Amino acid sequence: MLSLLLDYPVSSVLFLVVLACIAQAWYFKKDFFNPPTVYCFSQCVTLGIAYFQYNKTMTDFQLKTWLFWIGAMIAFCVGAYLARLTAKTDGEPVRIAEASVPDGYNWKLHVALSFIPFALFLLGIYGIVQKAGNLLLFTDNMSQWMRKETDYGYYSVLFSSGPLCVLLFGAAAFSKFNPLKSFRWLSRFMVLLTITLNLFAYPNRGTLFFSAGILIILFNYLRKRIPASWILVLLALAAAGFIAISSLRDQYEGSSVKGMAFKAMIDLPYKYVSNNYWNFDYAINPPPDREYHPHTYGIDFFFGMFEFFQVPGSFRYSMGWDGLFNERIEKVHGLNTASYLWEVYKDLYAPGVFLFPFFVGLILALMHLRLCRKGFTPRVLLLYTMLIYIIGWWFFTPGYKQGIYWAWGIFVFCITTASRGKMRRIAPAPELENEPPVLQEVSCEDKGQQQVSA
Repeated sequence: MLSLLLDYPVSSVLFLVVLACIAQAWYFKKDFFNPPTVYCFSQCVTLGIAYFQYNKTMTDFQLKTWLFWIGAMIAFCVGAYLARLTAKTDGEPVRIAEASVPDGYNWKLHVALSFIPFALFLLGIYGIVQKAGNLLLFTDNMSQWMRKETDYGYYSVLFSSGPLCVLLFGAAAFSKFNPLKSFRWLSRFMVLLTITLNLFAYPNRGTLFFSAGILIILFNYLRKRIPASWILVLLALAAAGFIAISSLRDQYEGSSVKGMAFKAMIDLPYKYVSNNYWNFDYAINPPPDREYHPHTYGIDFFFGMFEFFQVPGSFRYSMGWDGLFNERIEKVHGLNTASYLWEVYKDLYAPGVFLFPFFVGLILALMHLRLCRKGFTPRVLLLYTMLIYIIGWWFFTPGYKQGIYWAWGIFVFCITTASRGKMRRIAPAPELENEPPVLQEVSCEDKGQQQVSA
């Protein structure tokens, strides 16, 4: 074990930070899914994996890369802790409240309206069948229909919205939130049906991970807090797997058939995590013989909001900016994803790398504090669940640059607003005509009449 720590010093330090995230959640009995913990945990565990450097493309970070990566993490945590410190100063609760049935919330309408995005999801599956002739899992050559060259048009937005259906139905599937037993069971069935159809129609790892992550987070808030010990056990299993892989690699290294097969087996998942980091380092420290991506002056920052109006895409093309597949920053052809910090840097330059995470941490912490109030609403929980999952995957891609997530947020807002019921209002006291308001003492007689004396 000591030799592994010495062989991988950067990974060892990052995994110590990961353990610290778990330890502080356990010792202080804090919610593991609070913004700073999720951000630090996900960023450190993925960069720690990348720094194993199984692939020679993953080179050491340059100084500028470390400055941006560490500075963004500090800025995010400062924003979150600033919101928490303000809440403590004002005497507001800072621990997650027990879930309860929302007062006046119409769960029947919520479930009924949730069938609207589910119908759009089915329409997207119809588009797949029209293109491929069947659900992709049952086609002869599934991989050819899942390449980026295959254009499904707007159908791709619809069949990728399975996690939205899981989010909406999932909130109605827990008894602490939804008191209607029949609608709870209907919601549970719809969650299972959505995930199954998603798997059969387009088994994309991103949507399946998103659905699983949503259910885990909802379980944490609506059923039982996920203890830090569970996370620690998973990390222990992952560490044991890493040690086993290292031993096998030493055993089968060389040009043997077993060695090449084993290398191919671990290379793909490693690249899936690591290329985001080597592309980030490559993008902000470009070699002199490569064309550098121009800064977008903050314009492309708003791409996600207006993506479906087609104007941003045309603007990108006319300005010569990269599209969705980051053509200029691929260190290895075909591995085109990068950390969200690359998008922030090219849109807002260096100040944005620190200011943007700060404000995101602040806003998410304010939402998390809303969950600490007794009787938190479905809208707050659903929006927070979606956003905190996206933050956990920011090592991979910037969610705010994808129009689909903005559309999901609009659906969540509209459905929860329509289902919240009528707000109770206190009727104002009648005022005496032609007289200024004065302090009054009211006493009621047996017949219900009022005698007013000033």
